[in-house]
This record gives sequence, structure tokens and C-alpha cells, in this order.
Amino acid sequence: MAHTNIDLDEALLAEAMRLTKAKTKKEVVHLGLRQLIRLARLRKVREHRGQFHWEGNLEKMREEETHGLVRSPRRHRRSY
Repeated sequence: MAHTNIDLDEALLAEAMRLTKAKTKKEVVHLGLRQLIRLARLRKVREHRGQFHWEGNLEKMREEETHGLVRSPRRHRRSY
């Protein structure tokens, strides 16, 4: 761990702690850093959207994943 002194906007810090339920300033800063990294990685992935061609049978893969169990197509429908 690096020990760094930084000036933080107290209002932003308080709001972030309230919204995230973080108990310490350190915790909320670490949450923020993790979120920034996650978003930056997602942007990188999106840059490749549409550049790859996938061939396969999604239904077969799902079937194999569930060990051949048959899924009901009405499973998520509500009956009124």
C-alpha cells in the first residue's frame, strides 16, 4: 500500500460514503478507484465491438451447460 496525502472535496466524499455505505474515507476512495478501473476496461472492450465473428450454436451450448436438461420456453411467462 502506498501512503499518499491528497486534498479531497469533503462534500463529494461525504456523499460517496453515504451512497456506498463505506465506513471510512479509505474504503470509499478504494471503491472509487476500482470503479474507475472497471469502467476503463469496459471502454476498451467496447472498442472491439463488431470486430469479431462468432460461429456456434448457442442453444446447444446452453443445453450442454445444463447437462441436457430441457428448458421450458414458458418458464418466465406469467399466467394471468
